[in-house]
Amino acid sequence: MEMSEDEPGGTPDELARRLRETADRLTRGWTDALRVGPPALPGLPAALSARQLQIVMDDIAARRAQVQALRTQLEAFDQQLGSLETNLRPLLEWAHTWADLEKAVTSFWRPPHSGQGSGADG
Repeated sequence: MEMSEDEPGGTPDELARRLRETADRLTRGWTDALRVGPPALPGLPAALSARQLQIVMDDIAARRAQVQALRTQLEAFDQQLGSLETNLRPLLEWAHTWADLEKAVTSFWRPPHSGQGSGADG
């Protein structure tokens, strides 16, 4: 079962790339949030703190939205893997049955060994 790019999550490689990019953005975002300094014009300490806290709060909200989107993508990917597993199970059962049949046939019929004659003429 091949996942198209239109489906949530895309291919496994695409999902891994998106997860990595999001992790990188999260790391950069927190680093950038910690670097937030006072604005160019001097202000009261409480006003600066409120602005800095608002920036942090906005960043947290954005990160939570990204995490929710990742959850949705991972859930879709998990459902696709579950479907693939369900669809492959009959094939696995068939392969086991076929292997058992091959064992039964080979133990029932064995070709004569090349060094011996036909036992009936001997």
